[in-house]
Amino acid sequence: MSRATVEISTGMRILTNRGVAIVVEIDRHGAHLRDSTGHTYFTAYTELDAREVSESGVQVLHSSLLPWFIKLPADVQASALFRQQCILEVRTGYREGVAELAQPGEPFWPFGETYGVSITKRYEHMSRLVSFERTVDRTIMQRVYDGEIQKPSISGRAMMTWDKNWMTLGLGGVVDGRSIRDKQGFDALDANFRRIAEEHFRQFDGRRSAISRNEIERRIRLQMKQEGLVIENLPERLMEEYLSHHWRAIGRTTKQQKSRSLRKVSGHESYPAQHSTQCCTDICRGDNLIWDPIQDRPVSVEIGSMMSTPSRVVTAMRLFPRSANGVDVGLLLYDSMRQQSMLVEQGPDGPTIDDWRWIGVPESLDFNGNPVRTGRRGAAKPDLAIWGEHQVPGVTPTSVRSDHGSIYVGKHFRSLLDQFGITLQLSRGKKPSDNPHIERLHETYQRFYQQSDAFKGRGIYERGSWVGVVADEPMCTAEKYLTDMQRFLTLDYSRQPHDGLHLPGEPGRRVTPLEYWDALFAITGRITIPVHPDLIYQFLPIIWLAPGHAGVEFKNLTYDDEVLEDFRDVRKGTFREQDSAIPFHHDPRDMTRIWFRHPDTDRIHEIGWRGRHLIDAPLVDVLVDRVNERIQERGGNRALKKRTIMLQIIDEIGDLTTPKGKDESRAQLSAAYIRWGQAQRDHDEVAEAHRAVELAQQGNVVRLPTAVRANNSAETAVSEPAQETDEEPWPDYREMV
Repeated sequence: MSRATVEISTGMRILTNRGVAIVVEIDRHGAHLRDSTGHTYFTAYTELDAREVSESGVQVLHSSLLPWFIKLPADVQASALFRQQCILEVRTGYREGVAELAQPGEPFWPFGETYGVSITKRYEHMSRLVSFERTVDRTIMQRVYDGEIQKPSISGRAMMTWDKNWMTLGLGGVVDGRSIRDKQGFDALDANFRRIAEEHFRQFDGRRSAISRNEIERRIRLQMKQEGLVIENLPERLMEEYLSHHWRAIGRTTKQQKSRSLRKVSGHESYPAQHSTQCCTDICRGDNLIWDPIQDRPVSVEIGSMMSTPSRVVTAMRLFPRSANGVDVGLLLYDSMRQQSMLVEQGPDGPTIDDWRWIGVPESLDFNGNPVRTGRRGAAKPDLAIWGEHQVPGVTPTSVRSDHGSIYVGKHFRSLLDQFGITLQLSRGKKPSDNPHIERLHETYQRFYQQSDAFKGRGIYERGSWVGVVADEPMCTAEKYLTDMQRFLTLDYSRQPHDGLHLPGEPGRRVTPLEYWDALFAITGRITIPVHPDLIYQFLPIIWLAPGHAGVEFKNLTYDDEVLEDFRDVRKGTFREQDSAIPFHHDPRDMTRIWFRHPDTDRIHEIGWRGRHLIDAPLVDVLVDRVNERIQERGGNRALKKRTIMLQIIDEIGDLTTPKGKDESRAQLSAAYIRWGQAQRDHDEVAEAHRAVELAQQGNVVRLPTAVRANNSAETAVSEPAQETDEEPWPDYREMV
């Protein structure tokens, strides 16, 4: 569609923001115009827009009226032009504002400067004239009769208000804002203003600090000035609505702005998670109080969970003291990779329920009913009987979805994911709906919380007066709480049909998580899982230490073992380029030992602290740090001598593990005590795994003893003769993946 063209000539009328202007001279690049004030100025042809001839003979509009004026309804345009004519006649004596366009008889008394009448008197006279004209206008009077307007007259004070607005804003100042409220689109604003505004709003993607809307407006106007853009009329109300609309769209906080920027690259459909290796994880606060023997009072704990997203199978669950760290969630990933089970038997004194136990990991898995290896079966029990062995499937995730918590985006957890080739998928900020399945699991946990002792409710508004009072309500320990929750997940959650599990083409079919797991397994095929019993050590932090004749020193504790004999004087660059240090695995939950992987045999060797046989209390990272602080208080850095540090720690250990002391120290020791208990179970499990491998191997599945746990003295059951394997080094489990 081609634009209209008009030939510019002398005497032509051009409608501007200050009324009708007359072309007085034609130039090569534009025209010279004279407005109602008698001022002559140059206007480029690019600032003029051709239009059809109006009733007033106007064929061209000035750019100061574009695009806002032409976007107004016709009746609103006419009303604004009428008000401008009244103002021009009062001020100049001519309705069009210039003498060349004078109507017959103009100027009439008392309008214009020639009669010497004050502008107030002139507006009073104009008010009487306009009011009379409106009383004989049938359209106006019909609106009065219909109640749309109260009276046809217009006061002189109202006209003086028009004059004031016109002098400030031009034609835009006399537009009736009430008639265009909620009717104008944002395209009525100047295109340059909208372009600059969008450039500024686009910068806020969560990386820049959030600012106010007024500051945004200031920056926009400043850039317009720097670019030499002059917008004579900018509708204030519409501009404020435009800025407020965009400000709400991008968000008022940096988190909202980041989420909205990420939304541009996000999909519009649910993620097609149809493989059991696609997992999600999160940590929630347990809604029960447990008894803390260190602080001698009830405390809250956190529950960490990892779930196979498509099947809803909970592959790992751990109890953490407040608050969980990167090592904790790393061990949650470790649990997810291990095949576990729970045994429920009918004993003479009632049912006995085992804890989750590592049952070993096969080289290949096949749950479709035609096993390629003997000794395997589906994860779901073939019957509904509660007695027997209940499996907790293990899986090596290909992806893990989590929130932006520091424990997930921290260096330790990310390094573990990189090591195993796992993709971290982060949810958007303040969007728990991006990880809905694990959030729904938290809601399911309410069934367990309300069945357990010392339920405190979801919030303070649900809390009863007995909560936390030991005399009125019983409490359990952290270890029992963990065991009870494992039983709930195995016997209740995993055996219940889930509404969110649907089989294509089978509406209404009730499916449990384990049954869905088996179905997906038959579709997706083989899942490879590391089988080495030393797997846990890959989830522990690595420290670099240089062995000496007395062993290695870490946090003023000396560790030594005969396996270090060949590494006390290694050459620089043997393990890393810059020095002669060698890597050790370190568990912050248990400082009585560190672990060394022998480079020749790939076997893990435990390196014990020299003084651990002298104490019975837990020795954890936070305790060692606190002991060192106490020793510093006693004598400064000189007091930390290698010869006396061991005896000083032994002397301090009893005092620091008593309930006395500051609340902060007691809380730290309480959390450390829980972690220490978990560390003992984890490392005892590894020791039993090694022992089981050396004793028995059934088919392709390595089976661990069914009754190995702390506080459990049952003997190991072995069904085949022992096989000596010490002469052969362990294979690298990564070759089996």
